[in-house]
Amino acid sequence: MIIDTQQSDRLMNARCRLMTREPWYGHIAMSMIWTPSEMSWMEEGRRTMGVRIVNGGDIQCLYYPPFVTKLSIEEMFGVIQHEIEHVVRVHCVRVGGRNAFAWNVVTDMTCNGSRKSPRIGYRSAVTNQMILPLGGNLIWIPEDWPQDGTSEHYYDKLEKIQRGMGACCPNCGRPQSGGGGGKQKGKNGKDGTEGGPGACPHCGGTDDGSYSYGGVSGKYVDDHSVWNQSDVSEDEARQVIKDMVDVATDKCQGHAPGHLIEAIAALSKPVVRWRELLRHYLGKHVGNQRKTYSRRNRRRDWFGVAGISHHAAADVCVIIDTSGSIGQKELQQFFAEIDAIASRAKVKVLQWDYSFQGYSLYRRGDWKKFKLHGRGGTNMAAPIQWLIDNKLVADVQVMLTDGYTNWAPKEQVSFPFITVITTPDGTTTGPEYGCCVRMNVNQ
Repeated sequence: MIIDTQQSDRLMNARCRLMTREPWYGHIAMSMIWTPSEMSWMEEGRRTMGVRIVNGGDIQCLYYPPFVTKLSIEEMFGVIQHEIEHVVRVHCVRVGGRNAFAWNVVTDMTCNGSRKSPRIGYRSAVTNQMILPLGGNLIWIPEDWPQDGTSEHYYDKLEKIQRGMGACCPNCGRPQSGGGGGKQKGKNGKDGTEGGPGACPHCGGTDDGSYSYGGVSGKYVDDHSVWNQSDVSEDEARQVIKDMVDVATDKCQGHAPGHLIEAIAALSKPVVRWRELLRHYLGKHVGNQRKTYSRRNRRRDWFGVAGISHHAAADVCVIIDTSGSIGQKELQQFFAEIDAIASRAKVKVLQWDYSFQGYSLYRRGDWKKFKLHGRGGTNMAAPIQWLIDNKLVADVQVMLTDGYTNWAPKEQVSFPFITVITTPDGTTTGPEYGCCVRMNVNQ
């Protein structure tokens, strides 16, 4: 699609305004990927924005350029805040088996706050008035509801109200003629039974983005159908978002919104399925093919033209903490994953406790005869400097440690790095560089 540079400029201006007025939101907005999209799966009036987490950890916001054009910079300010609220609360991967319409309503109200105390919006320095997107016609937390509830709490409450309304569409909550029974005409003029496709002309919202469920109504700021395009698990999403939030909080100390404190703390609670995250991370940073003369080129099949191999296409350096605090169970599980990595990458293992203990090539099956050395103190900053000094930095570095160590300075690590820590969150702190995950040895 052809993108008007004015549209991308307006979006950038809004993010810059956010950086100035709300720096915590601004830093997160600058860390996200903003991608124009036709959003052709939606009716024209409902094409807005939507967030998703793809490619193993890219937090991406799709936006419909005409939607950006019709909003003022101040209104865009609030919309971007709304998207960030969805991201920090991990809404896009938490739908599960819930009613999608109800979940859409409660997640929007959680992001927006109440009409009297909005959580998003631009406050004019001249008039001191709050400027809200869509003229404030949003889905708000009802004033007689708890104002500090979670999306799950609101969902249960909304579903209970919906069930008590009786003759209403079970999807969107709109009253149904004839007591909700029998057949009704849908949007496409097709007949359908109650609750089935075409049963209610309002299901899925109106063409202008208005929704109602359980008596709560308003307009959506964004498109939640994009959430279905996320390709990560909830635990993976939490880790990726936590890394981004930690950076923003560190750079903007004291500016994190008070209403998000519990949501930010919740990002640290689950133990990440580190194997899945490791594979996504490797897939993102490591190529999957290399040139070789041992295989013929299928397109140019003559002497002197290299072919393509998918075996050992990239280099991975695995740094193992061999100090005495690393248990046998952790090492067994980690070597099982190293063995899997070795099937598609060239793996080198660097053993280190407080000093160098060995550096060698690892081939599949080597775990049967691999000998560990060391078992003394711990210094996990030193192996990174050793790799740099010896010019052995690989495409991706992976470190296994219990976290009871010092870390290299953030400025020193400018290459892909993943740290796997064997202790529970809160017991030790991780490094400020790369991606850090916690390994659950019981997984």
